[in-house]
Amino acid sequence: MPAENRDHDIIEHILRYCEQIETAHVDFDQSRQRFDESTTYQNAICMCILQIGELVGHLSDEFRERNTDIPWHKIRGMRNYVAHEYGSIDLDVVWQVATVSILDVKNFCRKYLSVP
Repeated sequence: MPAENRDHDIIEHILRYCEQIETAHVDFDQSRQRFDESTTYQNAICMCILQIGELVGHLSDEFRERNTDIPWHKIRGMRNYVAHEYGSIDLDVVWQVATVSILDVKNFCRKYLSVP
């Protein structure tokens, strides 16, 4: 599969995980208190973040170089943080990513895929 097609498919998958984060927020009323208290909510968000970071690692270098508005390296780093530090992750950091930073990623994906 050509890199351009692969990158397109990866961005579609990333968008789905962004939407799953959004769904988790809806299901839990985007309540910070519920996030702090619910391992189910935490796990749902962390799994999506982990998967997004994993997918970013499969984007072509050319794609990442053409689309520098998104901090691909930081997204990949967040994947590593969630994967390797799970027992001691800072919930403030995860909450910030899941409520603020992820919106930029979602908006980028929607624009790239021409999804309204």
